[in-house]
Amino acid sequence: MTKTVWPVVLLVALAGCHQATPEEKAAAAFTVSPLKPGDGADLTGCITKIARAGTTDGSRILIEDSLQGGANGYIRINNQLTKITMTSGGSDSIHSVRSFVDAANKLSVVESYDIGEAKTGQTVRPLTGQLIVTWKGGTQTIAIGGARNCIDAP
Repeated sequence: MTKTVWPVVLLVALAGCHQATPEEKAAAAFTVSPLKPGDGADLTGCITKIARAGTTDGSRILIEDSLQGGANGYIRINNQLTKITMTSGGSDSIHSVRSFVDAANKLSVVESYDIGEAKTGQTVRPLTGQLIVTWKGGTQTIAIGGARNCIDAP
């Protein structure tokens, strides 16, 4: 006769009984939508534009101003434009890891990417990495590509 470990059986049974709440279902099903023309037009300085990895149509899902402290950016969740502000992190010449939140603290975005070398005579530097987007308790990890461009550089 096999001995059953009751705490494990109870845990499995309870996990099977949980029904997701409407809010849990909505959070898990959120969409990081493409930005629209003009989103982030108020940003200046070194601009970072982030797309889903492999995107070739020019669409972007995040834009931010790459400041080391107090950076701002924009992302669309379920097609609603949301301003985000950097809360922690930083970058050097080859890597960036930074965290952002919205004003209501319902949305957090962590960007982690490597920064490539600019082509000769250009200021645009390619980047690759990931975004971790958490909204109302649901989290998505998105492989990204994009570019950083210091448009105000002399």
